[in-house]
Amino acid sequence: MTHAPRDWSTVLAKAIQKAAESDPQEGGFAEANIHAVEYVVAGRGPDADSSDPETGARMVVNIAAVHVPAFCEASRRDEPKPYKNGYDLNKYGIGTRDPDYKPKNREIVDDALPLDVGVTPDNLYFGAVELNGCGIRFYGDVCLVLKPSAIQSNTVVLDRNSYDLIRAPIRDVVDAEPLDRQADVRQSEAWKLRGLWEVDKGAMAAIKVMGTLGLRQRRFTTGQISEAVRSDEDYMEVLKINSFKTKALQEARFSAADAAHDALTGDRLSQRPSPRLEALMSRFRRRVAENALRDEGVSVRVVTTPGRTKD
Repeated sequence: MTHAPRDWSTVLAKAIQKAAESDPQEGGFAEANIHAVEYVVAGRGPDADSSDPETGARMVVNIAAVHVPAFCEASRRDEPKPYKNGYDLNKYGIGTRDPDYKPKNREIVDDALPLDVGVTPDNLYFGAVELNGCGIRFYGDVCLVLKPSAIQSNTVVLDRNSYDLIRAPIRDVVDAEPLDRQADVRQSEAWKLRGLWEVDKGAMAAIKVMGTLGLRQRRFTTGQISEAVRSDEDYMEVLKINSFKTKALQEARFSAADAAHDALTGDRLSQRPSPRLEALMSRFRRRVAENALRDEGVSVRVVTTPGRTKD
């Protein structure tokens, strides 16, 4: 079956046109705000004439601090897959399955992913599009930020979490079909979510931000755009081919909440009330993770605000 990806620029143009039809001034703000999102994604401020190579959209992955030292050690030893996915860890499998085998959710989703010919799920490494936040903390308290050079221009980006393919309402569309057609229908739905890193991420981000913040006769700020591009666990998903090493990292990020909690835990070591054991363990693991990353030459910082700051 042939699947056609969505033309994100056309979708964006139609959104501006619709806004202008209802209110010319609202249409003007919509167009300006869309450009603002695209500028921020490209690493430009609202009044800047050029991009800042240290800013802009990045692919990030989150990893639990306890696993960071092993990732750093594998990178130092130049292992082929220092950062591992579920297939590397033997959680999932690909290929022919026994007729009685019940696929896991991850396998069902991966079977539907809008991949190019020759690309298989076992060689995919999932991440999120992020501006200046800490990624998806559900997956780990350490956010690894990949350099732009580590992401190929034709890397597939989905406009949402791929697990939405097995959740309502997409699940309901698939379930309404006969069993022998459901896999094809799910894949067709997946192709509607597909874009490419270089050419589509700006338009995809603009559509997402507009959907989150809505039409308004006010300019979006950098902080609002940053929070809307990756809002909690609502994110644009990156399907990177091949694993990566610490050399591929621009930096690692810790959240301000974790930094504050670790500082409070340290303060309570010398006074009452005594910190909880799990707080001490988390603090210790994050300190070990930070040291391992710094030993590999990776910058580590605490994210304090999604907006612009001035020294």
